[in-house]
This record gives sequence, structure tokens and C-alpha cells, in this order.
Amino acid sequence: MNIPILGSLEAEPDIPEWLTSDPRGIPFFDGIKLPIVLDSLDEADEKEVESAIVAFLLLGPIDRLEASQHVFENYKRMAAMTTEEDLDCQIESPEAVWQHVRPAQVFVARRNRRDCAIYVTIAAECDWEREHGLQIVYRRGQYLTRVSDQDGHLTHADAYDLPEDQDRIVS
Repeated sequence: MNIPILGSLEAEPDIPEWLTSDPRGIPFFDGIKLPIVLDSLDEADEKEVESAIVAFLLLGPIDRLEASQHVFENYKRMAAMTTEEDLDCQIESPEAVWQHVRPAQVFVARRNRRDCAIYVTIAAECDWEREHGLQIVYRRGQYLTRVSDQDGHLTHADAYDLPEDQDRIVS
């Protein structure tokens, strides 16, 4: 696969259907360098993949700020399900949530049903959900579609086999 914006891609030794780029600056996180992983994509996907990656790389700190409330809601959902002793942090505002998020990788995949679009997922560790982490998903690299633990689903509707009209961002 040839995605010029990513440079050379290497197959993951343990997961051959993944192609990984060298770490590159992610403007959404003020230039933090993360690898971008193409998940089970092929040459026929190249144009859509490149378009989604270009759109994603245009997202910056303002877009992160716009996602803050959704990430904070994810934190509050977890906080409501656990005791204070088990929760490893106390977050008082949506803006403060990012102090507890550590991005690890960016994944690019095609949704295998319904719109079959390319989605870009930020996979991160977070202090309030150490076991399952956090994922922030953008449809076509530009439209926030989901904030959840890392379950691999690109939409809430897919995760719970719901109709599209019941989809929502935070799950």
C-alpha cells in the first residue's frame, strides 16, 4: 500500500494485516509523535485512506477542546460505576480531562457495515480506565463519532447492534 503522507509502512510481525508508519506529529495532541496503523486495508482503499488521514491531521488543539466534553462524559460514566478508592483520578472539568489521557497510536480502518467509510481512531491510555483505555473515533478523519473504552467498534450503533438513528458519540 502506498500512502505518501505516511511514508514507508511496515507490516506488524504479530498482526500481518496491520501496516504501521513511523511515528509522526499529531496536531490534535500538539505534535506528539504517534505511529499510524492501517488495519486490514488494501490498495483499493488508498485514496479514501489518504483523504481521511489528511483530514485527521488538520484537526488541532481547538478540535481537541471541542471533544473535551465527550471525553469528560466518558470519565464521569466510569466514575459513576466505581468507588472513589478504585478510581485513580478526580477530574473537575472537561478541559482538565486531557491531563489524564496518554495517546498511544492512531488506527485507520474501514467500517465493515452500513456506511463502510474510513474511520480514524485515537487509542489512548487514561487514568480512569486503566484496563480498557480510551478511544476517540473520527469518521473520515474529521467528524467525531465515538468516545468510549477501547473495544474496537467504530460507532456506538455497531458496538450494541443498534439502528443508525440510535447512534451517539459517548458510550
